[in-house]
Amino acid sequence: MKTDLKAALLTAVVYPGAGHFSLKKHLIGAIFAGVFSVLLILTLQDIFAIAQCTANEIVSGKIPMSVTAILNAAHEPSDACAKFAEYKYLPLMIVVWVLSIVDAYRLGRKVLPVKK
Repeated sequence: MKTDLKAALLTAVVYPGAGHFSLKKHLIGAIFAGVFSVLLILTLQDIFAIAQCTANEIVSGKIPMSVTAILNAAHEPSDACAKFAEYKYLPLMIVVWVLSIVDAYRLGRKVLPVKK
């Protein structure tokens, strides 16, 4: 497999920065992976805040203790819980991932092919 395609696929399928590590570009790979990881953690915090808010509503009795009511609350959170569901970091995550794929491909094109 060509080096540029391998690096781009590793970044696209595994994790942002993975292709850079395969190209021995550890610093830029760590930067892409680090930035993406921070954004992922921030997004997961938002998701857990929604889940905690919904759990508090179940405990307080606002949501009945039935499977259908809990599933409905998970699909359509109340107004109090919906304010946590902004997912403001998701577009940035996509941008970082795409930039990482493009950069891994670009760097892979610069590397000389390995002779077999």
